[in-house]
Amino acid sequence: MSERRTGHVTLQSIAERANVHVSTVSRALDSNPARPVSVETVARIRAIADELGFEPNPWARSLRTHRTRTIGLVIPRLVDNVIATVFESAESAAEARGYQAITVSSGDDPERFDNATQRLLDRRVDGFLIAAARLDDPTIDRLADRGVPFVLLNRGSSDHVWFHADDELGAYLATRHLLDRGHRRIAHVGGVMNTSTGVDRQRGYVRAMKSAGLPADDALILASDLSIDSGVEAGNRLLAGDDRPTAIFAANDYVAIGIMAAARDLAIRIPEDLAIVGFNDTRLSEAMSVPLSSVAIPLPTMGREAMNGLADLIEDIPVQSKTYPAQLRIRASSAARVGPSLVDGRP
Repeated sequence: MSERRTGHVTLQSIAERANVHVSTVSRALDSNPARPVSVETVARIRAIADELGFEPNPWARSLRTHRTRTIGLVIPRLVDNVIATVFESAESAAEARGYQAITVSSGDDPERFDNATQRLLDRRVDGFLIAAARLDDPTIDRLADRGVPFVLLNRGSSDHVWFHADDELGAYLATRHLLDRGHRRIAHVGGVMNTSTGVDRQRGYVRAMKSAGLPADDALILASDLSIDSGVEAGNRLLAGDDRPTAIFAANDYVAIGIMAAARDLAIRIPEDLAIVGFNDTRLSEAMSVPLSSVAIPLPTMGREAMNGLADLIEDIPVQSKTYPAQLRIRASSAARVGPSLVDGRP
């Protein structure tokens, strides 16, 4: 077996070895050549390239194809288990499709999001996978107007292509579960307002309360930035008074864990004095001393399929939006019954 040569291997050196013109080598090594090369010639040239240890120059290739094979991943927060789970699968899918992912964080701030997308455009990314979109987001609309390929992940905006879970159904199931356990005074600590996740999860909570003939008390609905600290703050506000709720549906597991910490500090027992349900069903939910009930969504599948959808858009293949199912995982934090069911058992 021949040993690979060391040093820089060029198209010219491969052409000399194969006794063909350098343009033939270029077309043989191109997955989508402008003019085809015979199968036999392609096989011979690629075998020589592999023997010599040839590594293609991505920058030279991008000049020919007008693509850099890079994708911008725009996320709201770097420290988030949910985002990490989604984007690990997205990055693996990008690599499998021959793309390099560049990840930036917007901090869920519209100005930072706009600046982040512009920086990535300056680096000539081929498209965007965006998990930081807000409803009717002007930055998203500008990308669409410019014809930049992108898909939205875990959030939606207008009629742009998105891959996200059925957030309203998940919230509805979580709240109905608490109603079924006999709770009447149920609070909701929501997510970032003006996002599809924040709006849809609150909508599901309100719909479930109304289905049981109960009002959605504005005093029991709070917003958060989806962090543990914001859960602690919301928990202190809701639980410090005498007329506190007996159950809380939180917009994600981090917020739920923060509420549990606030309850602990106020000597409120879970689940004896307070039931809690989270969202996203992270690994933390099962690992808590009182395992947390949570709404499960297929995070790795969402990330992988969203990235494949983006790659298809970049390659001019039509893509349809997709909504993923949500399922409630009932654990000790909400399993106890406190009274007769307030629902008829139907979803």
